[in-house]
Amino acid sequence: MFRLSRPGAPVVLLQHGILASSWCWLVNHPGKSLGIALWTKGYDVWLTNSRGNTYSRNHTKYHPFLNEKFWEYTFDDMGNSDVMANVEHILGVTHKDTLTFVGWSQGTTQMFIAAQGKHKTYLDKHVNLFVALSPVTYMTHQTSTILEIVKVLKLGAIVEQIWPFGFLDLAQEPAIAEWFCQVTNGALCTITVDSICGTSELDDVQMIENLVAHFPAGTSVKDLNHYEQLILKEHFGRYDYGTKRNLEHYLWPTPPKYELGKLGIKTALFMGSKDALADPADTTRMREDLRGNANVVFSKEYMGYSHVTWLVGTPTAWLEDLMHLVSQYNPLAEQWIQV
Repeated sequence: MFRLSRPGAPVVLLQHGILASSWCWLVNHPGKSLGIALWTKGYDVWLTNSRGNTYSRNHTKYHPFLNEKFWEYTFDDMGNSDVMANVEHILGVTHKDTLTFVGWSQGTTQMFIAAQGKHKTYLDKHVNLFVALSPVTYMTHQTSTILEIVKVLKLGAIVEQIWPFGFLDLAQEPAIAEWFCQVTNGALCTITVDSICGTSELDDVQMIENLVAHFPAGTSVKDLNHYEQLILKEHFGRYDYGTKRNLEHYLWPTPPKYELGKLGIKTALFMGSKDALADPADTTRMREDLRGNANVVFSKEYMGYSHVTWLVGTPTAWLEDLMHLVSQYNPLAEQWIQV
């Protein structure tokens, strides 16, 4: 993890999405890059990196390029283990009692899982606000080009055989793009932000170029397979290993479903009307699961926003709303307020 350090100030943790890295919070103009904007406001900002990306390939036992075991994870493992590890470490270093967790895309998926898992009691107490930018739970209606191709052609198992030591980092991107070009008969020949996440007219082309300087940053094929399962099964649940291995992992022939209704953290939902991965139809279904949950303190769909507008867009309305919420639930003492 990286830190925009302001020791003693209230803490905010920023968790990126799939195939991204902590770099994504810094690619826009300073006033529009959330990491910089929060630090300028007076917060101590921590930028975490998901396991397997460019900045997160160390392990006490498995070498990422020698041991396939390193890549045996999905966002389920991140939610059940990594969120807690990050929160506990940051609070330990800063000696703070609580922090604000801001997730984007898979970063939100991780917290939705963590918030109902074995560390629920700890997180309910020590996360003062969960901000979900493009919340990803259900994915039935997603329109990501690459995920649609993987789903329709059922490429998950094939991809896992070809790239068992990680998938889609910058070094691999040309070879993977060429492979997709061949298996799709030219339908997908470049791996871009647009083909993965989609963009809109509100997104600044120059800022997208800044983003792709460090995107894609890699993940595991198993992580990608888990998304394929969510799309095909039309639910929000744990990884499906097949009946026999499910019995070993879950003591049940089918994988358990996540229960969004258990959410006990104050939560703010930020959704885009033109989001290819967190489609409005899917976020509507998610909000139905959360209906009546008093912990959902903010829920708004922003017109014309894509999956990446929060990172590379020209609008600032969402940022003003976010800053107001963070100030409300994680207030700055007068000594930390920057003029």
